[in-house]
Amino acid sequence: MPEKDYYASIADSSKPNAGRIYDFLLGGNHNFEVDRLAAQQVLQLAPFLPKLLKVIRWFLGESVRRLAASGFTQFIDFASGLPTIDHIHQVSPAGTKVIYSDIDPVTVAYGQEILKDNGDARYVVCNAGKPEDLLNAPVVSQLLGNSRRVAIGFNGIAWFVSDDQVSHAMKVLYEWAEKGSCLFLSDSGFEGDHVSPALQGTKDIYEKIGSPMTFRSLNTLKELIRPWKVKEPGFLPLEEWFGMKAVVAEETQRASATTFQGAILEK
Repeated sequence: MPEKDYYASIADSSKPNAGRIYDFLLGGNHNFEVDRLAAQQVLQLAPFLPKLLKVIRWFLGESVRRLAASGFTQFIDFASGLPTIDHIHQVSPAGTKVIYSDIDPVTVAYGQEILKDNGDARYVVCNAGKPEDLLNAPVVSQLLGNSRRVAIGFNGIAWFVSDDQVSHAMKVLYEWAEKGSCLFLSDSGFEGDHVSPALQGTKDIYEKIGSPMTFRSLNTLKELIRPWKVKEPGFLPLEEWFGMKAVVAEETQRASATTFQGAILEK
């Protein structure tokens, strides 16, 4: 789908949108009936998905807390969704500067309204596969000044971005950021040639609404994220980041032959 047509479609309440489906599955109310109907189709195939999405958000929160504790006061986040439910500005110390972004202008408009009284946060439209559009925008220097020591979020979006786009984004972000900057991300770890019915059905639904999914192995992801270096403890199943029993991971693995892992990377 051409980019101009995609931007038009995601603001159309007559068509389901991946971002608004995500909001519904997280328990939000910024979605339309058409999104809820599509979400119900997904849930029939992957009933574990709401739990998984909550764990992805918890991983974001844990990453932000660790990075804030190590001295980071500036964050740039891609595919942010709505800035609610334990998002960066809510779990980081007061005074932390945050730039959120999303490809969906409707989500961005909602987000700007939510953040209108927060002088330390901004929300802009940006495709996660083209981070240079955000990095070159005036909002970066306006909020962050000349400092490029930042923590960057690429969380819960990589499976909606092609391999080429992930590789491009990682290189652009690495070249832009100061030494000592960090990036946190999570992605699926698809293994083998067999695609489960649940996974294939979910992929088909998202393909129809113009949000194709990419399944990749953890080894492939590690190649794509270069030249970023993985910090200890490395890639871990998401629930291990906050000491939870891996119930969601086991449920996801049984249904889809897929695991979801996260890591913090450094320059």
